[in-house]
Parts: sequence; structure tokens; C-alpha cells
Amino acid sequence: MKKGVNQWAFPSNFSIPDIIQLAAKHRFDGVELCPDEEGNFPLNIEQQKLMEWKSYSIDENIEIRCIASGLYWKYNLASPNTEVRKKAIDIAKRLIEIASILEAKSILLIPGYVNVPWDPSSEVVPYEEAYENSRQSISEIAKFATDAKITLGLENVWNKLFLSPIEFRSFIDSFNSQWVRVHFDTANVLISGYPEQWIEILGKRIVTIHIKDFKLLVGNINGFCLPLEGDVNFPAVMGSLKSIGYDDFLIAEMIPPYHYSVDALLANLSYNLDCIINMRV
Repeated sequence: MKKGVNQWAFPSNFSIPDIIQLAAKHRFDGVELCPDEEGNFPLNIEQQKLMEWKSYSIDENIEIRCIASGLYWKYNLASPNTEVRKKAIDIAKRLIEIASILEAKSILLIPGYVNVPWDPSSEVVPYEEAYENSRQSISEIAKFATDAKITLGLENVWNKLFLSPIEFRSFIDSFNSQWVRVHFDTANVLISGYPEQWIEILGKRIVTIHIKDFKLLVGNINGFCLPLEGDVNFPAVMGSLKSIGYDDFLIAEMIPPYHYSVDALLANLSYNLDCIINMRV
């Protein structure tokens, strides 16, 4: 398996070349980049700049493995509002274009939400309506992804939707497409289940892994932590990954980064991922 790190582990003012250079320095194999509406990586970025970043990543021997975005908490793919859904779909199509230029294998999609647990002002969508709206949105995006040959990785998140690995598996299978798969997060299910069980149930549908940990005694969004610092059973997780034949990236997603030393965070992440990859299972 390979080690990756998400852009959110870095201070927001770091340039993409800075991120790639530091990832290489700390012995990561790849990065997951995160476009936003503005900032150092806006959605409307010019193709020439993307090509420069791609060239730099090749020089540094860092793969741009995946494209993600936090915009799906703002623009809900399952929203009852058709304009919001259209905006979310358009963003996904743009992420696919960016991924194609950067030669990333997949994009991460939050498939929609019933509610955002940490935002009391967020809309509450009836579960069944959210399910159907999500399905319609992803069906449209999947056509675009198929043409571009970019995989959609639907992530299990705290969205109060797809609460069971069996339900999530059925949802993925309903598209009957090799381009609609799972971007699985090891920590997100721990509050209500066992990541090793989700992995075995989802199996070959998993295209990418987000690897982080969670402290059950904290029990809220502040409980997320570095791999090996929480309650995820990583020997069991690695055993399940090996049993399904997964040999791709483990991408560390840490939000927010350390306050005073990104080097310390990256060094710890890199070392901990080495320990996890080399675990006896």
C-alpha cells in the first residue's frame, strides 16, 4: 500500500507546490488535493496552472491520487432545492475535469446529507427524499465520469444517510457502473459500527481509503485524531483490507493541522502510516 496525505493537513496559505514538496520530504507517495470556490486552488483555475502542478508532482515523484472538496457540505447533492443540486452537480463535473488534467484516479463525493450534525442551521431533508435525490444527482455525474474515465468515490460521512454498510453497498450497486465506487473512511463509522466489517461488506467497491482515528470517549467531531491515537482497531482494518485485495493508497485526512508545526504533523503521520502498513495481521 502507499501513503498519501490530504491538502487539509497543511495551512490554508500553503501553495500546491509547497504541499507537494513537503509531502515528498516526509516520504509520502501521493497527495489528495482539495479545490474550493476561492483561495490557492479555486475551481476556476486555469488549465496551464494545473499542468504546471502536474509537472512539478512528477519531478517530486508525488502522485496526485485523488481530488476532494468540502463544498458538498454547502451544496447538498441530496437537497430538495433543484438549484442547490444543480450547483453541486456542476461542481462535481468541474472536479472531474480537474482530476482528468492532473491524471488523478478518482474524485471524492459526499453523496448528500439528511443533516449536518455540527451545523444547527443546516436543512433537514427527509431520509427517503435525500436517498432518491442523491441517486438522481450521482446518476447524472456518473455519465460525465464514465466519459472522462474518472472514478467517483462516494464517502461514508456523518451525513445521517447510508447508515449501514449493507445499505451503502446496495446504493453503490444500483448504478451498475465501475466508475461509481466507495471512498472509505476508517474513522467515520466507528461511532456506530466497525470499519473492518464495513470494509469486508463493501469489498472491491472500495477505490480509496481515508485513514484517520477517532476517540469514542470524546464522541463528537473533536474526537478525530491521528491514526493509532484513537479506538480504530487497525490490525483488524488492515486484515480486512488485505482480505479484499486492497493495495492502493491510505490517505491521511487531518483537520485541522497542527497549529505550530506542519513538519511535526507530517512526520508523525508518515511514521504512523508506516507502522500501520507493516502491521502483522
